[in-house]
Amino acid sequence: MLVSGFDLSQLADNAAQRGRQLLSDLQTYLERDYEQRCLPSFGIEKAAEIIGCTSQHLRDKEGDGSLPPPRTARVGSLDRRIYNYNEINQIRRLLKRDAHPCACVRLIFSNLKGGVGKTSHALHLSHFAAREGFRVLMVDLDPQASLTTAFGLVPGLNVGSEEDIGPSLTVDPDLIHHSIKRTRWNEIDLVPAQLSLQYTDWQMLQARDSEVQDLGPLPQRLRQALDRVAESYDLIVMDTPPALGMLSLNAIAAADMILMPITPNFYDIASSVQYFAILSQLASTYASALRVRQLTLLMTRTDSAPETRTNISLLNKAYGEFLLTNRMPQTRELQRATGDQMSLYEIEAPRGARETYLKAIDAMNAVNAEIMQHVWQVWRAAEMNAPIEARHGK
Repeated sequence: MLVSGFDLSQLADNAAQRGRQLLSDLQTYLERDYEQRCLPSFGIEKAAEIIGCTSQHLRDKEGDGSLPPPRTARVGSLDRRIYNYNEINQIRRLLKRDAHPCACVRLIFSNLKGGVGKTSHALHLSHFAAREGFRVLMVDLDPQASLTTAFGLVPGLNVGSEEDIGPSLTVDPDLIHHSIKRTRWNEIDLVPAQLSLQYTDWQMLQARDSEVQDLGPLPQRLRQALDRVAESYDLIVMDTPPALGMLSLNAIAAADMILMPITPNFYDIASSVQYFAILSQLASTYASALRVRQLTLLMTRTDSAPETRTNISLLNKAYGEFLLTNRMPQTRELQRATGDQMSLYEIEAPRGARETYLKAIDAMNAVNAEIMQHVWQVWRAAEMNAPIEARHGK
């Protein structure tokens, strides 16, 4: 029996109006909050460690004019040299320590399930690679746009309706040039996402034969777009939606590496079985379209609970050869950073206990260093293949 006087249409309309105002307020807050942030600054010892030289070497080069005078901050009665990541990379270039690989590696974070740390680890890997001096393009393929927001771009406010990856997949791959945004990290650019990206899957599936002839096969649209800009980057990192739709399929077809974050619980283990079954079908169906050279699993949000240890043992037994050696434990400091839409590398000072922060940053550094070892394997393979391809006129 229907409740008398209940008007669902009016109720939904009122809620939508309130929601639009809430979204506007949230966008204003996020934009103001991001504008107030800046990259963290380090003393000369930390800067030298990141660059890979001694602090005395930096002082000597600044003293003889090879490097510009550093910024300083007053600490007590002394002026201390300070540097941020952008300045550190500028020093790398001036010291000629910024050698770049001969090829661009494309890596995706992919999983059927949400909540496993895809976006967080995509963000952290991009920051880790950028602070090492590599040029990175982030591509947000998730309509939820969490990665986009983490870079201070708010869909609907400073990301226009045609500025996500959608037009590059459905209209013209060259449009990717108009979608790339600069970030406050000089080494990182971003192709943002927004909610309307959820219709791109549907648009591609409705493609007519003439569009396929003009734009190429459906699974290869993203690869063609990235080919237009790959020479400008060392690493392209893609964050995919938690589903294997057309956007994710395009990401897989464009990738050299698939990195699958997985939490050691029953539901994620069950989801991984389904993921690999679907991936097997995709690889069989689109064998000629795929270029994946590595498939790697990263255990995230681990803890010391007995059931977690049991599940880790099961995962090692099933996927041992795919698993990264390093795992990312769940820590309070990482939770805070994720909640604040930022990475551990952007934190000026720990919000909680310093021990908690050091534990989190050490674990994240170990994970990202191991991922970059895999990236280097692909780079070296590309360098070895380059002369062969040149001889064959490719």
